[in-house]
Amino acid sequence: MRMRIFLFLFLITSGLMVSAQQDSSLRIAADTSISKPIILPAAVPLIDTVTYKKIAAHPYLPLHKPAIYMLVEYHEKESKDALFYTLALLVFLLGFIKTAFPKYFQNLFKLFFQTSLRQKQTKEQLAQDSFASLLINLLFLLSTGLFITLIIQYNQWASLQFWLLYAYVTAVLGIIYLGKYLFVSFAGWVFNNSASAASYLFLVAVVNRIMGVVLLPLTVLLAFADPTIGAIVATISFGVVTLLFIYRYLVSFGLLRTDLQLNPFHFFLYLCAVEILPMALIYKLLVENIG
Repeated sequence: MRMRIFLFLFLITSGLMVSAQQDSSLRIAADTSISKPIILPAAVPLIDTVTYKKIAAHPYLPLHKPAIYMLVEYHEKESKDALFYTLALLVFLLGFIKTAFPKYFQNLFKLFFQTSLRQKQTKEQLAQDSFASLLINLLFLLSTGLFITLIIQYNQWASLQFWLLYAYVTAVLGIIYLGKYLFVSFAGWVFNNSASAASYLFLVAVVNRIMGVVLLPLTVLLAFADPTIGAIVATISFGVVTLLFIYRYLVSFGLLRTDLQLNPFHFFLYLCAVEILPMALIYKLLVENIG
């Protein structure tokens, strides 16, 4: 009996030992299988089909070169409000003269287109309206001064502000004609021929007044037109002014030749001394000090 119990216990313990050894061997095999490195297949190279990469590698696109930069000053738009209000004032002044003194305005152009400027009736009618003459002389100074100012700015002959340049030009223009008036009046008094001097000054005043009226619409076009149209308007304006000066010289020469027995050479000397030389000196002075 004891032997049977002993054999039974021996079989049980031996079976337990064999199962324990099998479990330990399985654990060792599992540990060794985990610690082994995993070998992946070789990576397949990727082919880039993105359009940006193709453009970035183009030799004519310097995307990989250093950047180029440029400093640009802020452009300030030029305001023409002052010019607009000045032209509006001149147009209002012209309309006021035309409305308040219609007879004077009509006689002015009638006298300009007459064959003889020595008709006393028309001249006396113009001389009677002293206030209208003062206003239209003011219109001539302001209109012609504005035209010259725009020509100077268009050709960039001076870098002054609009109001300052306009004031200089108008003042110089007034000084020129005031000096001419005093010189001719003095010459007529010295040579005892004040009537011829007065007739010549009256002719100059008539042509100047016509010039102030004619230049006003051309000045409006020159102020707000494109550069291409502005060049055409400037050329037309110079042509009109040249024709008015030629008309004035021809008529004044015919007037003075009858009264003073003046020959063309003496009249040419007068033009050089009184007309051309002062303008040349003033132009030189303005270029040296303003331009």
